[in-house]
Amino acid sequence: MVTLLSVSNLVYSSADNSTIDCTITLDAFPNPLPFTASANDVEAHGRQIYADIVSGKWGPIAAYVPPPPKVTTAPSVA
Repeated sequence: MVTLLSVSNLVYSSADNSTIDCTITLDAFPNPLPFTASANDVEAHGRQIYADIVSGKWGPIAAYVPPPPKVTTAPSVA
């Protein structure tokens, strides 16, 4: 069984706060792994990680920051 050792770098990754990007450390892997936690994850461990994060177990969660708007330019007319 794999054990979750830590969760860090918490930031909401959706405007409705339904997903949280983070970094997880597991005993079975030598390096931290990127992870997106969701209350609606199809896997029980994903839902549990999300619940633990929002409960404050792993610290504060940074606010969602929307991506910058896409800049499009009109084609030039000669």
